[in-house]
Amino acid sequence: MERYEITVDSPVGPLALEALEGFEVVEISGGHSRLVGSVIDQAAFHGMLNRLHDLRLEIVEIHRMDDT
Repeated sequence: MERYEITVDSPVGPLALEALEGFEVVEISGGHSRLVGSVIDQAAFHGMLNRLHDLRLEIVEIHRMDDT
């Protein structure tokens, strides 16, 4: 399982967050939302990217977090 931090270009509301299963909003500032969560494999990660696209959330930055 790998943990990611994804920053998107707009606030993420509760309905959108339901579609982003396994991720939570940890910060909203400057019109951006920072999401943190885990995926089990690369297929799940690509599924998350597709859901962000479907929700019309533009990805600003993606960071894979260390296991520490």
